[in-house]
Amino acid sequence: MANAVFNNIYIGGIACAVPEKVEKITDYIDELGEDEINKFIDTTGVRERRVVTGNQTTSDMCFVAAEQLMKEKQIDKDSIDAIIFLTQSADYIQPATSHVIHKRLGLSKNCIAFDINLGCSGYVYGMYLASTMLQGGSFRKILFLAGEMAVENPETSIKDVILFGHAGTATLIERGNTEMKCLLKANGEGYSSLIIPGGGMRKPITSSTNFYKDTAYHMDGAEVFGFTITEIPRAFKEFFDLYGGNIDNYDYCVFHQANLLILKQLARKIKVPLEKMPISLDRYANTSSASIPLGIVDLCEREQVPETLNLITSGFGVGLSWGVVSFEVESKNVLPMIYTSDYYKEAFRG
Repeated sequence: MANAVFNNIYIGGIACAVPEKVEKITDYIDELGEDEINKFIDTTGVRERRVVTGNQTTSDMCFVAAEQLMKEKQIDKDSIDAIIFLTQSADYIQPATSHVIHKRLGLSKNCIAFDINLGCSGYVYGMYLASTMLQGGSFRKILFLAGEMAVENPETSIKDVILFGHAGTATLIERGNTEMKCLLKANGEGYSSLIIPGGGMRKPITSSTNFYKDTAYHMDGAEVFGFTITEIPRAFKEFFDLYGGNIDNYDYCVFHQANLLILKQLARKIKVPLEKMPISLDRYANTSSASIPLGIVDLCEREQVPETLNLITSGFGVGLSWGVVSFEVESKNVLPMIYTSDYYKEAFRG
């Protein structure tokens, strides 16, 4: 278990960029039929999603979010001490995509860069890691990027494809005087519950393998559902036992947007009032590590929120991994949603 309280953190900004293209779930009525479409919408809560077009990638959306955040908050690019890019859809096997974004943003040679391969728990893990880095050395400002675009594959079921949307986010975490509380967990026994088995060193793609079959997304839905509705309520109880308080102490509880069925179960078990649980997956689908910051941006855009938001957040998924993190953010530091189709035209594509 990793748990910590940081008393010197400030969230300097949150931005989210999504593709301009909107795809409605009802567009798939010919493939699935009206009854299956209606059942899918009722169960998952997803009515539409944003999807990339052409050469656009996760890093492009994260770059746009970071660039706009730095511009709007007038952040000197030389003041950024580290850039972290968290995704499961990197541009290349190597180098780390964070270095590509480092170049595009024009960051200093004194700014370190690295990637993290993590999914739906990624935002809470990344917030913990960035805050830990700020506790020592010369780090004062860290740019944390989290985003995802599920690669569509003919071997992946249509329902698994349309559950996911595409988004890229940027969060500026710096030294300050607000508090962040963290509780993180992992269970490698469930590593195969959410997996793309092919394409790595364990099962490389060769001329004799089936590329699409081996790189298709596999999910054990029953196991993931059971894990989520069991472990996340336990984590919240442990969080409150460690740090005191309860859900009533927070303005909103921002969950990773897995699906509506899971969110309703979590709200019931953790006793989260529905008005305190923002929902964004109806319009953006499940955006993996981007779903929590996307949800915060969407919340501030759609609701009359306090000047300072006291949030408790939770991410959970691939690994298996999960966590609960609470923090404050001023609503003035949350940018409106950004819509983009831009991509890096200088990217090396071979």
